[in-house]
Amino acid sequence: MPAVVEPIDEARGEAKPRKGWFFNPYVQLSISILFSAAAQICLKKGADKAVPGILLGIEGLRSGWTWLGIVAMVSSLFSWLYGLRFVALNIAYNLAGFVQVLVPIASWALLGEKIGPVRACGIVLVCAGVWVVARPLMHVKEEL
Repeated sequence: MPAVVEPIDEARGEAKPRKGWFFNPYVQLSISILFSAAAQICLKKGADKAVPGILLGIEGLRSGWTWLGIVAMVSSLFSWLYGLRFVALNIAYNLAGFVQVLVPIASWALLGEKIGPVRACGIVLVCAGVWVVARPLMHVKEEL
């Protein structure tokens, strides 16, 4: 079976993203962010199953939630690496700030954790910060 090779931009000598919406770098970064947030929720559920007093919570590795969290984190890594090939790090890392929004909201919705007024204000500020920083940068074509 031949190896899959990314198409190369002849003028710049760089890899171009594959065709199709799934291989859009911003879609992959979004998938990475969602998997990262999901991993945190799964790891929390797995950690809650751990027996207290066991060294470093290693007992949590017996939980299926922990393993699901690990799989989600590895999947997040692969999507992140793909997206970084085509998006500047300062844009991608700023977009990853949405994890700071998704985890508290998912914790509230799925785990019953509370979101107080100060935390809610922080979530709004994070959203505003991501938007303010990333919006103009997405229109800039960087020359490396």
